[in-house]
Amino acid sequence: REVKTQIAGVTVVSDVSGFGFKHIRVLGLDQIRCIAAFLTGSFPLWFNRMHIIHHPRLFNVLFNMIKPFLNDRVRDNILFHGDDLQSLHAEVSPELLPADLGGSGELDNAAAVAAAKKLDSHFQEHVKRALGSV
Repeated sequence: REVKTQIAGVTVVSDVSGFGFKHIRVLGLDQIRCIAAFLTGSFPLWFNRMHIIHHPRLFNVLFNMIKPFLNDRVRDNILFHGDDLQSLHAEVSPELLPADLGGSGELDNAAAVAAAKKLDSHFQEHVKRALGSV
């Protein structure tokens, strides 16, 4: 809905420190393809860069399952930093990051949460249609 964001894209920083086997075991080929489709353009948002931090070794298994379904542009824009926050800071200004990521910025996503909640009924309607219950 916001044209500027759709054109400029977004930079995502994802802390996956809690990722574990319980997450991998529920993923089938359909879910993996869905994740890949989401990242490669089926969602009307351009992901400029994705920074993955605090990822356990098991997360590499998931990425290796998804990788064959990603195009080169997407693959090249996913960066793994592990626990090296300095490499993250080289890509994303610490002024934009919260303190727990070594930044000085305040994380206030209240506006984004409120906007998402307003769209909840819209998404629920799409889910019903997709499941054939409407």
